[in-house]
Amino acid sequence: MSTPLRLYVDPAWRRRGLHAPFLYPFWGNPNEATSLFAKEMFDAFSFDRRHYTIVHDITNADMVFAPYRHVWLMQNDPALLAECIERARAHKLPLFIDGMGDVEFPVSYEDAYVLRIGGYRFLPERNRIQVPPASDDLLERCRSGVFSPREKQEGIPSVGFAAWVHYPLLPALRTMMREAPVRLHGLFDDRYKACTKGVFWRKRAVDVLRSSPRVSLNLKARNSFSGTAKTAEKDMRALREELVDTILNSDYALDVRGDANDATRLYEILSLGRIPIILDTERNFPFSDHVDMRDFSLVVDFRDLQKLPERIADFHASLSPQQYKDMQYKAREVFVRYFRIDAQVPNIVNDIRIRLAKGARSDYFRHTQSV
Repeated sequence: MSTPLRLYVDPAWRRRGLHAPFLYPFWGNPNEATSLFAKEMFDAFSFDRRHYTIVHDITNADMVFAPYRHVWLMQNDPALLAECIERARAHKLPLFIDGMGDVEFPVSYEDAYVLRIGGYRFLPERNRIQVPPASDDLLERCRSGVFSPREKQEGIPSVGFAAWVHYPLLPALRTMMREAPVRLHGLFDDRYKACTKGVFWRKRAVDVLRSSPRVSLNLKARNSFSGTAKTAEKDMRALREELVDTILNSDYALDVRGDANDATRLYEILSLGRIPIILDTERNFPFSDHVDMRDFSLVVDFRDLQKLPERIADFHASLSPQQYKDMQYKAREVFVRYFRIDAQVPNIVNDIRIRLAKGARSDYFRHTQSV
């Protein structure tokens, strides 16, 4: 194992509130009861400290790390963000930023490396490091880690989906008004249609699947976001158990984007060793140099939404019973090896090191050409 990546954090930068998860192994897990599942998840799985460390002497650092998520800094402490940028600039170091979240603000500092979970392929961002959203291992959490692949069923395939689908009329109209610029842009470039709020895509996908004789929809439609006690419509543990049952008792599990152009649901499906049906809204998939989602998923472009039932039925018919099982084993393996919290850091650090090396080589060539 190479020398750990050294991230400089000034102890004086510490504030009250949720620091970036990369600091949980060093500053502790600050999640509370309202984020019950996040607390349990980070208590059970931790980022691997063998690959990175925090230093207080900036002369020994590889990068400067802003200790709070970018959206929090922008909204609550822009002066701290400015100080992190200035410290990095003064010492000619790159800046490492946790930019994960449903809302992505652009980063002004040129030499910044940013963790992201959403975004769109047709809107690239320099030094973007695509990572999965933090997702618990539901097989370990809810089924004692015992994996039982599902046997392939003949006939009409079933598709499980337990998610927020219903959106009241007034909030929906307000959201559509906010989305008016991208909706208008979508009339001229259909890629921008992918930017529509996830609950609208979920409603469309459910309507298409429900009306088709080619598939059977195993649906648990919810009226609100279930990831926090503040918005969950009933007990969160009961909702999670309902989700797990729906996924395990279906041939496939549907995955549609959330507010970010990603979904925790995809990684929960993989953690249970089931085959996802991914509605691809121009999504960036994490660690794509190592993982091809098509090896264990059916990926359907959002522009083909009306053909979704046929695509699922044809895909199901094309798989032998052994291929169907193999994809489930692969889904579980990839989650544990790449996407679970304790497996992410080697891939993130490796990505950063490759980019830093490329940047150093570019600087060298620019220098030699100018001499």
